[in-house]
Amino acid sequence: MSSPTAVILAAGLGRRLGEYTAALPKALINLHGKTLLERSLTALAAAGFQRACIVTGHCAVSIDEIIGARNFGLEAVTRFNPDYATANNIVSFLTVADVVEQGCVLLNSDIVFDPSILVDVAAAQTGTWLVVDSDEPLGHEEMKVTVDGEGRLTRVNKQLDPARSVGEYIGITRFDAAGGRICLDSARRLVDSGQVDLYYEHAIDAAAGDLGARLIPTRRRLWTEIDDEPDYQRGLREAAQLDAKAQ
Repeated sequence: MSSPTAVILAAGLGRRLGEYTAALPKALINLHGKTLLERSLTALAAAGFQRACIVTGHCAVSIDEIIGARNFGLEAVTRFNPDYATANNIVSFLTVADVVEQGCVLLNSDIVFDPSILVDVAAAQTGTWLVVDSDEPLGHEEMKVTVDGEGRLTRVNKQLDPARSVGEYIGITRFDAAGGRICLDSARRLVDSGQVDLYYEHAIDAAAGDLGARLIPTRRRLWTEIDDEPDYQRGLREAAQLDAKAQ
């Protein structure tokens, strides 16, 4: 069986990063000579994924040029979201509905992570799987996760009580075809009601009862999301550790 296509959501403006993203998308933030996009694509290829579709928006041509000029070890294409400046990534998610409905691996573009996490994602079987960090303390900003007694996802939302949450969703999900269609239907209902300012995680949250998603733990492997200057500095530190580990 061939591997599912990887979808990388890279359309956002990244306003909180100021000068870092004034003329570049967050996906092209450079950490020690490698961009976030390069790190994600090479990690996907190393884990056995063969195709990637990058949803672009802000400074889209910069990603188009890189994808056209370089070989990352897998087939890569871009898909432009014309509403990137007025809507959140729930609309980017719907921009690649034809890919998601076949089953896919979905990645946020603003994360740096241990590539071995994607090996676990590649090994996941039928169903929907979210990668979750259960090791770090939770606060207000984290995309928190709760589960039922059998370990299946019940909620994923920033507003959840940290004390009742089992961890933080790190921005990587694997959907099979059935799960992809369930989440797309959820996203369409939200967008059709005018809620274009939401994250795709809101669609997962609203559909959690039908998805029956399970968790893939990070198991203390390094990762971080890059939203602001402190995140960027942490990303530099963690990227250096990951690069040293890979040597």
